[in-house]
Amino acid sequence: MNNYQHFNILDLIEIFGENDVKAVLSGFSCPKNSEIENFLLKNAVEFAKRKMSITYLVFDEQQRFVGYFTVTHKSALIPADALSKTSQKKIAMHAKLDESTNCYDVSAFLIAQFGKNYAVEDGKTISGNRLMDYVFMVLTDVQHLVGGGVVFLECEENDKLLNFYQNENNRFRVYGERISDNEHKKYLQLLRFF
Repeated sequence: MNNYQHFNILDLIEIFGENDVKAVLSGFSCPKNSEIENFLLKNAVEFAKRKMSITYLVFDEQQRFVGYFTVTHKSALIPADALSKTSQKKIAMHAKLDESTNCYDVSAFLIAQFGKNYAVEDGKTISGNRLMDYVFMVLTDVQHLVGGGVVFLECEENDKLLNFYQNENNRFRVYGERISDNEHKKYLQLLRFF
């Protein structure tokens, strides 16, 4: 089993400098989703410097860059009728129900980006479940400092992605969908309590 370490991109910039960090990022490849690759190469550093979102880079014991994730916080409207009674009780601990819209308005943690590096030399990159474990390590620390208990993400409507996010390890559940303004692409919205 590989041992991995995750690092806040701002810490890496402080230690090694922005140019060296960008050189590491340039070795990332995700042919399955160009949006994940483009965000890392074009936006991750600037978004972190502006405190819009923070990207974490994950390295294996040979110091190979195997994956990354980006987290932030964001308000979400979650329709009450999209949740089971049990989930409504859980979300009520973290959100307020707007009775006029019948939606919970919750400040939640957003997993904004999540991807494995397919450019790792021998093809042995981190598993998606292991990468998600690191996401929740970071979010558990943040939760201890500032509170919160809801995590959400959006993904393309794709059976393989949905199976991954909804598996026993990750336990996300679909609560809605959104059509992107620019691409007119449908994204499913998923949430998880922790």
